[in-house]
Amino acid sequence: MSVRYNEDLDPNEGPGFGCFITQAILFAILLFLIPIGLFTFNWPVWLLAVLLFAALFLLFFVSMTSVFLLRVFFADRRRGRGRQTGIAKPQTRIISTDEDQTDE
Repeated sequence: MSVRYNEDLDPNEGPGFGCFITQAILFAILLFLIPIGLFTFNWPVWLLAVLLFAALFLLFFVSMTSVFLLRVFFADRRRGRGRQTGIAKPQTRIISTDEDQTDE
């Protein structure tokens, strides 16, 4: 897989919003289970360590999915605005030194 620069992203190639929501819900459940298991249920340390590493693993995928979705979203918004990068628009100014002819 090669790194592509300055090309449009194809939203159909990457993960969708449903994938992001699923990952985020699983991540929130794991984060909720770790302190509950530690303080309420007195789960063994090895189980809490497994939950912690699973949460870190899911955090990686949640962050990468969110970066992809943000890049797709803002690339679409930038294209829709008609913005030109690096080009200043010329401003037309008319400066006249003639006095107004209606004053007498």
